[in-house]
Amino acid sequence: MHAYRFRVTSDENDEFLREIELLASNTFEDFHKTLVESCKFQGNELASFYMCDNQWRKRTEITLVDMNADEDGEANTGGTLIMRNIKLNQIINDPHQRFIYVYDFLNLYTVYIELMKIYQADITLPHPRVIKEVSEIVLPVVKSGIILEAEEEVYDDEGIKSQFGEEEDDDFMNEDEELFSDDSPLN
Repeated sequence: MHAYRFRVTSDENDEFLREIELLASNTFEDFHKTLVESCKFQGNELASFYMCDNQWRKRTEITLVDMNADEDGEANTGGTLIMRNIKLNQIINDPHQRFIYVYDFLNLYTVYIELMKIYQADITLPHPRVIKEVSEIVLPVVKSGIILEAEEEVYDDEGIKSQFGEEEDDDFMNEDEELFSDDSPLN
């Protein structure tokens, strides 16, 4: 039995790295579950693998869920590749095969996956397995199910950080509006 070792990287965090080992008989769903756990994704969003050429151009999509199923839930694939039905050895035909994995199509968490090595598997070890884990993927800060944005710093025209928050700036704007309103004694 062959094993595949993949390197997983991200554009969002240059330090992020995963090396994952899977058996040739593992499915893309097994790979997906390993990525979800390793990257600490919530696991409740749609995801897809895209088989790529050597320039990272997307070629073939392997999706988590068949979005083309008919009303009865019957698959109406028409060529759609579903993760749970596709084994790695059915797709991989290049010793340096590349994939782009996209998780959560609203936030588009994207990682780049490259096959690094094919070798004889040690079947005494559990598979799939994470061989190397460095840093974390960049995720938004979530509090009570609401995504919070980072507090924005305010700078003046010379690039000097303002000592006033946005609320104080609003007070100045209101004073200006009062000076130039129709009721102003200056008019």
